[in-house]
Amino acid sequence: MQINLNQLRAIMKKSGIPVYRDSAPTTAEYPYIVYEYVNETHKRVSNRVIKSLPLYQIAIITDGTESDYEPLKEVFNRYGVQYDMFFGIPFDENDDTIMQFITNVRCVQ
Repeated sequence: MQINLNQLRAIMKKSGIPVYRDSAPTTAEYPYIVYEYVNETHKRVSNRVIKSLPLYQIAIITDGTESDYEPLKEVFNRYGVQYDMFFGIPFDENDDTIMQFITNVRCVQ
């Protein structure tokens, strides 16, 4: 199912996990979702752009495990959102090891 950015945001919020664009406030509690614009591709007909298809990176930031992104997968699957497989990247934040579970979703404008 093709969705636009507003629909994507609404679906992510249904996961029950707080959603932020680009960065979360320093007071945000784990887990939370941060989404960012990555790039855009175009559908063309006769050398004219008929659709813009922006790509968004969606990250679940958590001090927990991969089970923390299950609510997001559940709502994506319920609403037919096409998403890439999740992958995890650890990083340090305030001397704690934090996991960032990342996927990508292509939207339509």
